[in-house]
Amino acid sequence: MESIVYLGPESSGSIVKNILGAHYRVVLCQPVPEQFWPHFRECTAFLDASMKIPITAEEIGRADRLRLIATATTGASHIDSEALQKRKIPLLTLKGETELLRNLTPAAELSWLLLMACARHLRAAIRHVEQGEWERTLFPGTMLKGRVLGVVGCGRLGSWMAKYAQAFGMEIQATDPFVTEFPPGVRRVELEELLSTSDFISVHLHLSPETQNLLSAEKIRQIKTGAVLINTSRAELLDEEAVVQALEAGRLAAVGVDVLLDEPNIVNDPLWQYAQHHENVIITPHIGGFSPQAVDLVVEFTARRILSFLGNQP
Repeated sequence: MESIVYLGPESSGSIVKNILGAHYRVVLCQPVPEQFWPHFRECTAFLDASMKIPITAEEIGRADRLRLIATATTGASHIDSEALQKRKIPLLTLKGETELLRNLTPAAELSWLLLMACARHLRAAIRHVEQGEWERTLFPGTMLKGRVLGVVGCGRLGSWMAKYAQAFGMEIQATDPFVTEFPPGVRRVELEELLSTSDFISVHLHLSPETQNLLSAEKIRQIKTGAVLINTSRAELLDEEAVVQALEAGRLAAVGVDVLLDEPNIVNDPLWQYAQHHENVIITPHIGGFSPQAVDLVVEFTARRILSFLGNQP
């Protein structure tokens, strides 16, 4: 029997088995290379809801039976798409699946959480209390009402950020060359104006050749002094070294990120290293989209796509 390999939260594995188990042998793997690769090399399709193991050209070349890779994510930068194209193996992601994605809000909610945590010095304040201290004057908060939020990428997640900001009485401006219509109350500006005039900047873009290093060292230097930068999209969208330099120089007041360049091997990452000695950086381990309710929905959708693609309709 042909096999489907699933890599993702165990809690969603039963969904994959229910949908695909009648037609295929479903293999639920842990993100452990020595366990995963032997199954991957023998599988017909791979359903990835983890992103924890890079799918390299070398391993794609060894998977002789592979006919499809489908991810329960919008991005798939960890998969060598060129190697798949050479073998004419489709790569299905959730990018463009607007009906499904429209009401999946966990990533936007985390972005807003990071923004508020940076505005209120939350990391430092919590540690202060944990150390048995109680001096509120050390943690003056930034009132959000009347401040300017700059949204870089005004698609699904950027639009949710705009809604949250409106509820807090903020002014919102955005830039996005790929979106023709912005939400009501959002002013369209060019990137340079957004960077130089926003009190808070939140990045919500897919990684592509056009967006990689969009916030370059030159662009980082254009950011308004005292601004807060939030990124829950992809680390490759910005120059981390330049971000650290802006923090050290006091041009950036705080940074909140859910992604790092070398994740999960982060100990040599410049932003992580800076955060070991400074509390104005908040880093979470790529948890933006990781909500059991949301994961179940996207895994179910992706499993049905695999079933349909391989020719076994439910």
